[in-house]
Amino acid sequence: MLYGLETVALSKRQEVELEVAELKMLRFSLGVMKIERITKEFIRGTVHVGRFGDEVEGGEIEMILTCAEKRHIGRRMLRMELPGSRKRGRPRRRFMDVVKEDMHVVGVTEADVEDRGLWRRMIRCGDP
Repeated sequence: MLYGLETVALSKRQEVELEVAELKMLRFSLGVMKIERITKEFIRGTVHVGRFGDEVEGGEIEMILTCAEKRHIGRRMLRMELPGSRKRGRPRRRFMDVVKEDMHVVGVTEADVEDRGLWRRMIRCGDP
């Protein structure tokens, strides 16, 4: 389920929907029915799987690491500012907006990207 989600700006609602789908698959693989009222923490602990949102956040921040080199075209595209202004109303969530929020939550700055070992230890959000 994580394949390709590194580049998507998920809203909270979409994140919850993906988490529900993941739990359905875990319940099915364990043979547990919802009527048995087993908590999701117990199910995740049984199969040794972390929270889905943490895995996605880690993937988004990891994406920045792959574009860390100064001459990498992906880095230039991610940091490019478009001319003009955004439309009226609530602004749409962009990929870099989500990455900046995730980096703030984890406590990482863009200057930390230079030391890859430190960076990987700091952004590890999901399973150890």
